[in-house]
Amino acid sequence: MSDINNNLENQSSLKDQIHPYVKVWPWIILSIILCIVGAATYLRYATSSYEAEASIIIKDTQSGGGVSEIGALGDIGGLLGNNFNSVENEVQVLKSKLLINRVVEELNLTTTYSREGNIKTSNIYNKTPIIIESVLDENNTIKNAVSFLVRYKNDSLFDYKDATDNQWNTMAFGKAFKINETSLIGFPNNEIVGKNQVKRGSGEAKDDPYNVIVNVIPKERLVLSIASRLDVTASGRRGSVVNLSIIDPVGEKAEDILNQLIEEYNKDAISDKNLVAQKTLEFIEDRLQDYERELDSVEQGIQGFKDKTRLTDLQAETALDLQRNELLNEKIIGIETQLRLSKDMRNYLNSNLDKGNAVSMAGLSDLRVDGMLATYNELAAKYRRFSETSTPSNPVLQTLAVEIEDVKSTITSSLNNYISSLELQKQKVRQQIGATGADIRKVPVRERISRDIDRNRQVVEAIYLILREKQETTAISLAVTAPKAKIVDSGYAPDLPVSPKPKIILLAALILGLLIPVAIVYLRTLFYNKIASRKDLEKALPKLAILGEIPRLDRNDTEFIEKNDRSVLAESFRILRTNLYYKLNAVQVGDRRGKVVMVTSTIQGEGKTFVAYNLSLTLASPNTKVLLLGADIRNPQLHRYLNREAKRAKGLTEFLVDDTIDGKSLTYTSEVNPDLDILLSGAIPPNPAELLMQDRMQDVFEDLYSEYDIIVVDTAPTLLVTDTFLINKYSDMTVFVSRAGHTERSLLDFIGDNHKGDKLNNIALVLNNVKLTNFGYGNKYGYSYGKKKDSFLKKIFKKITGKK
Repeated sequence: MSDINNNLENQSSLKDQIHPYVKVWPWIILSIILCIVGAATYLRYATSSYEAEASIIIKDTQSGGGVSEIGALGDIGGLLGNNFNSVENEVQVLKSKLLINRVVEELNLTTTYSREGNIKTSNIYNKTPIIIESVLDENNTIKNAVSFLVRYKNDSLFDYKDATDNQWNTMAFGKAFKINETSLIGFPNNEIVGKNQVKRGSGEAKDDPYNVIVNVIPKERLVLSIASRLDVTASGRRGSVVNLSIIDPVGEKAEDILNQLIEEYNKDAISDKNLVAQKTLEFIEDRLQDYERELDSVEQGIQGFKDKTRLTDLQAETALDLQRNELLNEKIIGIETQLRLSKDMRNYLNSNLDKGNAVSMAGLSDLRVDGMLATYNELAAKYRRFSETSTPSNPVLQTLAVEIEDVKSTITSSLNNYISSLELQKQKVRQQIGATGADIRKVPVRERISRDIDRNRQVVEAIYLILREKQETTAISLAVTAPKAKIVDSGYAPDLPVSPKPKIILLAALILGLLIPVAIVYLRTLFYNKIASRKDLEKALPKLAILGEIPRLDRNDTEFIEKNDRSVLAESFRILRTNLYYKLNAVQVGDRRGKVVMVTSTIQGEGKTFVAYNLSLTLASPNTKVLLLGADIRNPQLHRYLNREAKRAKGLTEFLVDDTIDGKSLTYTSEVNPDLDILLSGAIPPNPAELLMQDRMQDVFEDLYSEYDIIVVDTAPTLLVTDTFLINKYSDMTVFVSRAGHTERSLLDFIGDNHKGDKLNNIALVLNNVKLTNFGYGNKYGYSYGKKKDSFLKKIFKKITGKK
């Protein structure tokens, strides 16, 4: 059973949480409609933004692309290292303000054109009939932004005016004019003018030229704007593909910006490469001149060395010296052999040689000596023949002996001359051998010197040849320079804008339209500390009965019940009367006829007098005599429902003060219901609490018990004064009135405390000023019975159409 109760409580709690939102469903629908209409209006007139994208491949990211200072001389010095240029560096170059500044200048983006419309202006990039160019100041800049209007007049004239001026001025094309101290020149756009696209084309003035709004923006500001919207990213950490994108209200303009940026990047890269190549070429030519001078110096050194050493070819000359030395040594041997033979021959001839003996001629090279030896041998042979047959005294022998001696003497003299000649030859040959040997000993030194000179020549010549080769290579690179960026995709902006996005905007409008009323209801529920419906009473005071709910009155509704009244107010008080009877029937009063119902509240303004008066009108009938007693003598309000004379009529105060006055004489019969008598409060006394504490107050109720069936007492608020507590002992039932939207929830604790302390008799609750949507059982049944009311949407429809 407890589980069932818990489930019911959970369901009830969930319904209570959802109920505030369900009650405002018309406002939720209206909020959603308004938000969607607002979103559609925004989409209709908002400026769309388009995103253009492009992609490029950065070539030669590790070699710098083309010619570099070191790359041009790469074969000369391997120790100088390599020049690496990463894609990240190129991304920063593409995003640099220098390139963007060149793009702005090339496309003339500092001047924007918009066509003036009835509600919004539309950008007419590249479609303006008039082109405006700025005359820059001495700093080549425009200091302040300028905005003005122009319109095409004819082939030679156009009109212009300042945005804040109503007077149009006429100016000829090509002539300078000033707007806010900025000099400008206008030119016709022949492409647009030639197509006759200068008229409005619609509306009453469709044949008149349309106005063009011209905005001239300082270049620095525009460069910063483009830089903030430009996105340049590398596709991968190791890749060379770079993606570019930019968002702009004009898709064609965004495409042109990206394409021009790529073009300016390539121009900048080519310029850098050409600058490097030109500097490299100048360096090479300068070095070539140095090495030409050095090479010439080396050649002259070689020539001087050869002239000094009288060498043409060191190896050939050395070979000849060796050969000459060998020949000279052989010649020395021959000379010494001849000397030996000649001396032996001379010694032999000088010995006691027999005149008949012959002398050998072998080995001597002197032909004259050989001839004389031959003569000598012939004479010796004759002498030997004759000596064999003749005596020594033979004259022939003696003659032969003399001839032999003469020949011998001549041979000896010739040998001496020959020996002297050989000695001279030997000395000369030995000098020649010494000279040749000196030359041969100089060969290592000369070879070293020759090799040093040749090595220096080879080094200088090698560098010279390399520089010549690089000179040609650099010249070719300078003449033919390829772009650094290869275009993969040119700038392209789809027709679908990136913002605003219709689906997202409409979805957001739908969500916002739903959230606004829900948030308002939630915040109101969270921070609203007033009573709204009977559920608040039931939660705070579950042990107290709720007699009824009084609906909120419209501005034109009457505040009291009339005869034969079928209004919602009348029906609510009839329900209140029925519930009150149930409570009164349970009260035992003995033999006393009348029952006393005190109507009070916690604070002022909760409608206790209103409830007391209308409850009295409802209770009064031919079978039930009712008296309405005004016991709020501090701030009486009951006279508001009576005629003007009643405001000055005597009442309870006079009765309590004057013992001679009869209470019956002070009652006043209601004009609305003859079965209702009213006893007003009377004058406001200075001591109301003391008056209510008098015994005469008891006399009042004792006199009234017998005269009336029900006595309704309008008393003072209980939280402010003690008057109600002083007279509550005379009551059979206390009706506490709370007002929805006025009474704070914390005040209900005061009622609960009075109930727990039995300070007031038989407390029951009435909720006043309740919206029909907050009735405990809703407004779908009961209170609107017999009177059909229009729905919320129907009321709106009637207000829009004006129908009744």
